[in-house]
Amino acid sequence: MTMKQPDIIVFMSDQHSHLFHRSFGGIVETPHFDALAQGGTIFNQAYTSCPLCVPARMSLLSGRLPSDTGILTNSDTLPDTTPTFLHAMVKAGYETVLIGRMHFIGMDQRHGFTKRLFGDITPVTWNRPIDEMKKERGIFMFTFSEPNCTDVAGGGESPVIHYDCAVVDAALEYLHKEHEKPQCIVVGTYGPHFPYVAPVELYQKYRDMVKLPLFFEEVPSYFDEFMKKRQRHESKEKALQCLAAYCGMVEQTDHYIGILREAAGSFERKRKNGLVFAYLSDHGDQAGERKYYGKQTFFEKSVKIPLVMEGCGIPAGLKIDTPVSIMDMGPTFCGFSSAVPPPRQAGIDLRSLFANPASGSERAVLSETLYENDGAYQLHRMVRLNNFKYISSGENSDMLFDLCNDPEEKTNVINDYPDAVKQCVQILSGLKPKQEVENGQIQRTQEVDLLRVWEQAAESVSNERWRGNPLSARDYPKIF
Repeated sequence: MTMKQPDIIVFMSDQHSHLFHRSFGGIVETPHFDALAQGGTIFNQAYTSCPLCVPARMSLLSGRLPSDTGILTNSDTLPDTTPTFLHAMVKAGYETVLIGRMHFIGMDQRHGFTKRLFGDITPVTWNRPIDEMKKERGIFMFTFSEPNCTDVAGGGESPVIHYDCAVVDAALEYLHKEHEKPQCIVVGTYGPHFPYVAPVELYQKYRDMVKLPLFFEEVPSYFDEFMKKRQRHESKEKALQCLAAYCGMVEQTDHYIGILREAAGSFERKRKNGLVFAYLSDHGDQAGERKYYGKQTFFEKSVKIPLVMEGCGIPAGLKIDTPVSIMDMGPTFCGFSSAVPPPRQAGIDLRSLFANPASGSERAVLSETLYENDGAYQLHRMVRLNNFKYISSGENSDMLFDLCNDPEEKTNVINDYPDAVKQCVQILSGLKPKQEVENGQIQRTQEVDLLRVWEQAAESVSNERWRGNPLSARDYPKIF
């Protein structure tokens, strides 16, 4: 008897660091996330392949490192000839459905999805429609990116709150319909990505609970001048406002986990195909720790991601501490669906860990990010191997942290474990050379400039950007 292919529902948020959860030592109440972990399997040591939105998402879809895809900034996208795990699932007979955010740019807004039911909140074209967005976002216009992310913080309405609610409503509507093919549905929200504004009651709840973030009043001894340059020196009051809002947004995201998990259960009972329900994010948020806001660091709150799966063939209550990667998701979903993954996958099928959670304990998990510094590009890389995290930042700036004995990464122990450093350096030597990647970004920037000029001349305007932000969510929050 041929087994049915299970439906797969993936809820993917943006910029969610689960290390703020109470179950991970934080203060945020996340009952739905915790229930999902209890009913399924949680990967406690899951990492993004890049602590930045577009590179991480394109890496997730393609199963390749950012240096391999060539996508290392938010102003880029996969070529439409690069297959994703979604293409493989279509070949296996699936309907692949995107509802909400995935941060695609350019004419191809699918990359393997056969349907898209709700647009994105950020620009989907090479040229940003600045004038339109100013009208739509109001006071929030420049708070979606790190240079101005702390300008507005508090409790009230925001474009993100309205967008996420609309995305979830669209997902619920689709789940109530009849569908013939097996389904792979990806629901993408924007929260808890800044702007740092949470619903009033959640902001007030955490405003009374938050304390100043780690290293807020001191600079770690291992910070070099480049790292210091990236810090944001906010007042204590502003830091507390931003952190309270972020915590409230995390709990709001948890609320959506509960709603979608319940709807997924009803969907499974109706279709009787079996179901895999997964929750993850693309990267985390420092939320003021070390005076960093947002992502693009290799510290745990930025580079670690929540990853939980429940359903068909997934053990209940299993906690896996073996390091895993966001690039493992494609091979894993293909495994559930009996699809053949695209070629050159850097990830593995995580189902192999269900029976033997420690089987991949010697595996190295990698992450990369690219900085622009004084007109030049600098590629930084991370290796998570056993209990160690090695960060290759440049000459005399490399770091090693013993995460078992120092989970808060307070002490750089690079001089204490030369063998571990040597092993990590050897792993990185097998990747595309840093100079080649950095030079490639210079060329890619020139290519993108040509795409922008063409897009303007062709009057190419995508209709897949969300424009539904109400007037009430374009002004300052109600409370601070």
